[in-house]
Order: sequence, then C-alpha cells, then structure tokens
Amino acid sequence: MLQMKIYKPRKKVNVMLIGNHSAGKSSFINWYIGESVQTTGVAIETRGFTFVTSGRKRDTLKGDATFAFYDHLDGLSKFGKGISENVFSEISTSKDRNFSCVDFVDSPGLVDGEMEYPFDVTESIVFLADHVDLILCFFDPIGQALCKRTMKTIERLNEHHAEKLAYYMSKADQVEKEHDRQRVLIQITQNLAGRIKNSHAFKLPTIYLPRDDLAVPIPNALEEVCDDIDKAIRLTVQKNLTTMRDDCDAIVTEVANAREVNVARRRANASATAKGWALMVFGWFLLATLFYTAVLEACATKPVTTALRTHALPALAHRPVFRDLVEGLLPDGGRRWFGVDHGGAVAMGVLFVSFLVVQFVKSRVWKLSPTMTKKDAKRLAGYETYVREVKAVREELFKEYFKQIHDAA
Repeated sequence: MLQMKIYKPRKKVNVMLIGNHSAGKSSFINWYIGESVQTTGVAIETRGFTFVTSGRKRDTLKGDATFAFYDHLDGLSKFGKGISENVFSEISTSKDRNFSCVDFVDSPGLVDGEMEYPFDVTESIVFLADHVDLILCFFDPIGQALCKRTMKTIERLNEHHAEKLAYYMSKADQVEKEHDRQRVLIQITQNLAGRIKNSHAFKLPTIYLPRDDLAVPIPNALEEVCDDIDKAIRLTVQKNLTTMRDDCDAIVTEVANAREVNVARRRANASATAKGWALMVFGWFLLATLFYTAVLEACATKPVTTALRTHALPALAHRPVFRDLVEGLLPDGGRRWFGVDHGGAVAMGVLFVSFLVVQFVKSRVWKLSPTMTKKDAKRLAGYETYVREVKAVREELFKEYFKQIHDAA
C-alpha cells in the first residue's frame, strides 16, 4: 500500500573476500570456520561466487536455490547468463570463532590474460559490495598480486565502499626472506596508493595460516583479520538497530503522508463531483434549449404553420392559455431568433457546439482519484501500530546491547 521497499535486517555480518587467484581466500575461510568447505589449490578453483554460512545441517546449494536463500541477490543475474550456474552456497555446522554471526562471500580468483569468465566479474563484485559489511582484499606475493583486474576492481570498490575495505598480504610465510617480503609490500603499496582515496590511512599487514615449522618468525596479523570481522559484527549490530529506527520512522511518516493524500483526494473528488454535476445540469439546459429552438424552426415551416392555423387554433379556442402558446409558435408570434428568417438554425448550431464543449470540459473535470476504502484505512492503522511496537522492541534491544558492552568492559 505504501509502495516502500525495505529489506529486513540481516542476522549476520556479510564478509566478501577478493583477490587474485591462489591468494588464500578459500583457505582463510576453511581456517576460520575449522572445516574444509572450500576447495583450495594453486589452480583457479573459484570461478564463481560461493556463499559460506552456518546452519544445522551440512549442505550445498546451487544456482536458483542460492538466489532464493539470499533475497538481496535478485539483481546479480543481470551481469551475465552464466552467473546462475556459478553461484553456490556452502552450509556448515561449524561453531568455531564467530562463524554463527558471519556469512562469507568467496569471489572468483582474479587473473589477467586469456582467462574468460562466464559473467562480468568486476561488475558483479561491485554489485555485491552494496550488500556486504566488510571486504577483505588478499594479495598473494607469489602469484599475480598486482594483476590489472584486481587493481581495477579495488579502484571501483574504493569509489563508494572505501570504509569497508581492508588489505592484507596473504601467504607471507612463502616469502621467508625479510627483504623479499619488504620488496613485495612496497610494490603492492605503490600500486594501490594511486588508486585508493584513503591512502594516508592505508596499511598492508602480512598474514598466513598458522604453522610450526618456520625457520624464522614472520609477523602474522591473522588475528587482526578476525578482529576486523568482530568489529564488523559490532558495527552491524549498531547499524541494524539504527536502520530499524529509520525504517520505522519512514513507515510512520509514509502512513501519515498516505492519510494526508487520501484526505486531499477526497476533497478534490468532492469538488470535481460538484463541478461535474453543475456541468451536467448546464448540458441538460442546453439540450432543452436546443429542442425548443428545433420546435420553433419546425413550426416556421409552411406545412406546420398551415396545420396550426387550420386545426390547432380553432380546437383551442375555448382554452386561452394553450391557444396563446400555439400562437407564440407561429412565425408572426414574435419568437424568432436573431430577427432573421431561419435564425434558429444558427442558434441550434451554436447550442449544439456549446453542448459538445460542455461535455468535453465535464469529461476533463469529473475525474476521480482513487481513495482508501475502510478496509485499507484499517490495514494502514494496523501497520502503524505494529511499527510503533517494533520501535519499542528496538529501544529494548539497544539497552541490552549497551548492557553487554558495559558488562564486557
């Protein structure tokens, strides 16, 4: 009724991982949830999007099932016919870390050269960026960390989602020499510096999956990635509570606007109806006058005049009122139009055209706008009551959230 499009608050944080192929995106997801749900390897294993979520039963969803599971993915299919066959969902029963609060989006490995994707991968990633809370960018120091497709994608994302982006050099343990790692870090930093808006706050920690056989300790910010995810969870809770308030306020405002519009339409309809009836009565008057003029013109013809004089007048001799009326219809009765012979024909033309004009104006004026029925008004009142109850629940949720923060502190 209100013509509003509002998405329900998501219960989980959405984290998308992007980067060149073999950057360790799938491996990180497997490590975070403590289960191997994503295929890993040097080859380009991920050619599509995989949504990894928690559930009560281990399962895999493909294509349309994934679109049905995530209602915000409706617009993703516009980026290529082959995208439906390359979208999957992996449902895991893992309880590790904060996985129950997180949905991961594993994106296709980005490469340059002759590699062809069945859909526009860059535009697809940009589209999904509107629906995620955190974007982890992994750069593989051994592979194509500086591939043009990766840099172009990051540049597009940075235009509208700079605050969501976090950058990491993955697989740092594969470059054991410190000066080699520094050289790769400098190369990646220099390439990104000219493409991102917030380069002054840019950082590129090194990460790798835990291992005990390292000859030389290498800085590992893997827990920092987990901290970024935890921070996104906290911010999303706040964002959802704020969005809930804003959506409720928007609905209440729209309900009030709908009522005002309904009242205005009823007034306009009443005015249009009054004008329409006035024009209809005026049209009837014109038709009556047109009929009267036609009668006068008919009586002015010789056969009718002769019949009236010969038969009608003698028959009405004892009825003066009707006799005077008939005499008034005769040519010499003084009831002529414009003072000319057959002037009534001109008058009939004017009256007929006037009648058509009145009918046209009436059709334009007498138009009614749709208004609410009593059932619609009752439904609208129900919406408003429900939304106000939701706002009250939202206040309680905010208090509970603050209480948790206070207890944690």
